[in-house]
Amino acid sequence: MTDHDHPAGDDDSSPGNSSGDLEGTGGRARLGFPGGRLRPADWTALAQLAAEHSGHLQLSYGGVVQIPGAQDENSLRERAQAAGLTSRLVHETGRTILASPLAGRLPGRNDLGDLPERLDAALDAHQDASSLAAPVVFGFDDGSGDVLAHGPDLAAEAGPEDGMARIHAGGHDTGLRTSIADVVSVLVDAVAGLSRAAERPATVNSSSVMHDLVVTLSDHPLTTRTDLTASGAPTGRDEVPPVGWVDTLDGLVTLLAVVADGVVPARLAEFLGAIERPSTISADRVIGLHGLTEGMAEQVVRVLAPMGLVFDATSPWVRRHPET
Repeated sequence: MTDHDHPAGDDDSSPGNSSGDLEGTGGRARLGFPGGRLRPADWTALAQLAAEHSGHLQLSYGGVVQIPGAQDENSLRERAQAAGLTSRLVHETGRTILASPLAGRLPGRNDLGDLPERLDAALDAHQDASSLAAPVVFGFDDGSGDVLAHGPDLAAEAGPEDGMARIHAGGHDTGLRTSIADVVSVLVDAVAGLSRAAERPATVNSSSVMHDLVVTLSDHPLTTRTDLTASGAPTGRDEVPPVGWVDTLDGLVTLLAVVADGVVPARLAEFLGAIERPSTISADRVIGLHGLTEGMAEQVVRVLAPMGLVFDATSPWVRRHPET
């Protein structure tokens, strides 16, 4: 086995170390997408930016895309704007918004709708919430536990068929619930409360800050307390392979894949955009291609596997987050 066959380490190995959108730091620009959701046009724009710099993209844990070799921040911002990525410019808090990539596509995977995008917009629009100095990792879990396994600072776990969500703080169930319709407001108000504190926290994962968060959430008019013992992973879910072919409820196919070292060459990114289907980058750097017909899925595997997209679940490049 060559050195290239061994999964290498990553100096950005946790969601909390990932910034939200675009930032010129140390020759490495960072772009983020709410919930790790990318449109085909996003891949096309990223391919253009990568081709103008190092020639490749680097996927980071937490669903962030990096562009190595970006030395001139102002120039990169101009190029990002020209490529249609203005809305991905980094927020100074370096927030991250995670979401389950298979939400609504499999039994037991509750639909999350546009919650990541709504939260991103609401945080930008709320002066107090957007001014919090500490980086915050938000999460939306479809009930499968895949996002909660990463211990986000603030998360909402969609409940089965009742239009409600459980609120988690610091990786723990708070015992509080709110409606899916109100969950964005609750999360934004909780963070805004921290920003109005006499001393703004440098980090939100300390025990004292988490205590304050839970108190704020408990006092919120849109939350109610529920029985903690009722929480837990839903039963009857389909077992999903870490990568590979997944038949979804709509009769279509999702393909899950990884790339060696998390590196996506510009040419591969260009092909991902050409598929013209929605895609995701999970917190574990897994690329999801969704809404494919069987014929399309077969063609994607045939064309993109030789270009470096790995669909083999036994590959050493497949790294699953430990169960918690």
